[in-house]
Amino acid sequence: MLSVSTKRKTLKQLSLQVRSPKPVMFEEDGEEDRDEEASESESGSEEDEDVKLTEPSKNSIYNRDGLLDKLGDICWPENAGWIHRLSIDVNQEQEVDVNDDLTREAAFVMQALEGTKEAFEKLKSMKINCFRPPDYYAEMVKTDSHMEKVKGKLLSEKRKIEEAEERRKARESKKLSKEIQAQKQKERAKQKKEEIESVKKWRKQRQQSGFAVGEKDADMNLPFEDGKTFERSNKKRPGVAPGDRSGGKAKRGVGNPNKQKKREFRNSKFGSGGRKGLKKQNTAETTDDIRSFNGGKVTGNKKRKRFALRFQFFWEGLVVAYRALLLILIYM
Repeated sequence: MLSVSTKRKTLKQLSLQVRSPKPVMFEEDGEEDRDEEASESESGSEEDEDVKLTEPSKNSIYNRDGLLDKLGDICWPENAGWIHRLSIDVNQEQEVDVNDDLTREAAFVMQALEGTKEAFEKLKSMKINCFRPPDYYAEMVKTDSHMEKVKGKLLSEKRKIEEAEERRKARESKKLSKEIQAQKQKERAKQKKEEIESVKKWRKQRQQSGFAVGEKDADMNLPFEDGKTFERSNKKRPGVAPGDRSGGKAKRGVGNPNKQKKREFRNSKFGSGGRKGLKKQNTAETTDDIRSFNGGKVTGNKKRKRFALRFQFFWEGLVVAYRALLLILIYM
């Protein structure tokens, strides 16, 4: 608490802020007249809501003597003990700008802190207990339901902040991943370009050294621009011959001979698949073939001969197709 002198100084500073450049002094009769006019205006507004209320007067009232008299009425008497007043005088080291809100509030906090420390030491020296008893529990100012609402609001705000932070981190990680991917693509393109340039330079150096285009040379250790030499790979793939350029695909047809015989029998019986309608179409050879119109006597079993002829044509076509397939596999 503040002493009387401190209170008077504080009221004086506040009165200087409130006072207008040209203060106007009113008598008590003028104040009563203004109160009556305000009451009449309020009653008139209640009767007729459409009537616009009168604006309050902008003239300020500064009655310094009246304020000091009222302060003397409410202050403690001088002979009252300190335990009843609990007032502490705090010396203000430097002046505080009343127009600076932050500085003024900070000064209030420091003043209250220093006064609390001084009062605590004084109570301690007087052997007066100023702490709450351990078995005393005061009622809360706010009810439990109100505090639950406050807690829920705080938790919801915290959850919103966490969600916003997670979304921000996700956006940053996505942006970073895109940048890393673009950087990797640039590095790969750069590496590929360097490899192509090194191969071109190697070919150029090889031609300048006097090697022919198709000449097979044993020593391929011509230095590249970065100092590395060409090394032939000695890795061998299982099941692939050294001269096989098909990667082992040519040997895939070689397997169990019994399976080949079964396949040939089924092909002869059911055909090799594909469209069946093309087999009955005429060609230039079948059109010129008039052997079926021979009116001579046919000896032997006619069905057996027809089957043998068809089987011969089928076998010849199968052999031709197999040879063509082998040639394709070899030159792939």
